[in-house]
Amino acid sequence: MSYDFFRNQQYFRALTEASIVSKSDVNGVIIYVNDNFCNVSGYTEEELIGRNHNMFRHPESPDALYKEMWETITSGKIWRGRMINRKKDGSDFIAESTIIPLVDEKGKIHEYMAIRNDITDMVKLKREIFLKEQEKIEHEKIREAQKSFLLLFTHELKTPLNAIINFTKYIKKHLEHPKEDNQEKLLGLLDTVTDNATDMLETITMILETSKLNAHKLTYTFTLFSLNDVIASVLIKYDSLLKGKKIKVVQHMDDNVFVYSDPLRFKQIFSNILSNAIKYGNDKIAITLKEEEDHVVICIEDNGPGIRDKEGVFNLYAQEDENFLQRKGQGTGIGLYFIKLLCQDLHIAHTIEDADHGSGVKFTLVYDKKNKNGHRNS
Repeated sequence: MSYDFFRNQQYFRALTEASIVSKSDVNGVIIYVNDNFCNVSGYTEEELIGRNHNMFRHPESPDALYKEMWETITSGKIWRGRMINRKKDGSDFIAESTIIPLVDEKGKIHEYMAIRNDITDMVKLKREIFLKEQEKIEHEKIREAQKSFLLLFTHELKTPLNAIINFTKYIKKHLEHPKEDNQEKLLGLLDTVTDNATDMLETITMILETSKLNAHKLTYTFTLFSLNDVIASVLIKYDSLLKGKKIKVVQHMDDNVFVYSDPLRFKQIFSNILSNAIKYGNDKIAITLKEEEDHVVICIEDNGPGIRDKEGVFNLYAQEDENFLQRKGQGTGIGLYFIKLLCQDLHIAHTIEDADHGSGVKFTLVYDKKNKNGHRNS
């Protein structure tokens, strides 16, 4: 025997010691397996010889993968890839595979050699590392969210609390030395104290309900109600603020528009949008209510500076980044985030666009009447 024969035998022995090796005929029927193949698969050599390699096919492996492999090796080319295989006991093993067509003296394929390396542990380790990294990222996000929540909470409550404390001190001081001409001013300050306390209570309520929304624990009461009445009640609530800022409200509304939803949550959505329009607008707000056959459209349009990031502005704490807004004033993002969550639960499409007149914001709500019973269970 030639030296080349003995050298090839040594190469093959080294290969079978280090890898999972099998051979099959041109139809994929197994004609040889090494000990590593048996150890990994759980089958004996007798159970494997004469069987097709399809016996290891994992149900999650796509047909396209096997089609590509078969087309490659039958054309005389080497195929390389990663496969999930099924062991005798039903468990999985992942292998990096190289399948080599072996040809005879005439160049015709007479068998295929498959060389595999079990990478199950490596893939598992990588997955564990990835999950730990993701967990670390999630913990960091939670930490940042908690930090942002504290900033949000203190920021939102600090201003009305300061007003309440300072105005209360002022009122107390002047009550100790009453003057008849101060009565009207003191009554006005008491109204301001009440307004600030109300704002603070609404902020606390919104933050608590946002937490409930995220935990899917917010309750809903669905009934048939008039959108015209909801809008009218919110406008009455903000009447003094609108007059104080000399903002004119123009209404273009269909009469007697009824929807089946939660009136309280609809009112919260509309109140938050109107509050933003008042806060950031100039001197005009247009409200449109239009009923179509299968949906209702509500638009609230102001003439303020506008919003640059019309998608990102719905994210919690997004407004802490001044680049998000072109508007004057600062916000926390809690209101728009709350609107987004409520709209998702009530199946209300919501969009922000540039106002029709070229500046300002047009906030549009579209309620699909066909989805009246499609709310999420809480």
